[in-house]
Order: sequence, then C-alpha cells, then structure tokens
Amino acid sequence: MNDPKEWVEDLWTIYTGFMVAQRELGYNPHASNLSCTFRELVLFFQKLEERKAAA
Repeated sequence: MNDPKEWVEDLWTIYTGFMVAQRELGYNPHASNLSCTFRELVLFFQKLEERKAAA
C-alpha cells in the first residue's frame, strides 16, 4: 500500500471496527487517547497525499 488515500481508508475501517467493538469490550478509559491517535494518523496521511499530488 503506497497510496496514502488507501491508508486513510484502512485507518477509518480499523477505527470504526474498534468503536463498534467497544460495546462488547466494555469501558475503556483510553478511548479518547486512541481517538486522537487515529486522528493524527489520518491527518498525517492526508498531508502526505497532498504532497504527493503536488509533486
């Protein structure tokens, strides 16, 4: 996977699955930290995609 857009799509799939599973997994005090981490990863790959398109 060299395409940043694919990474972003996969990250959203992983995050969505994780959030859906939270009901079964129970309370997670670190859920907000994970949300921020996924957000930062998505922003990173979006910026990478912008740079790749500009090149």
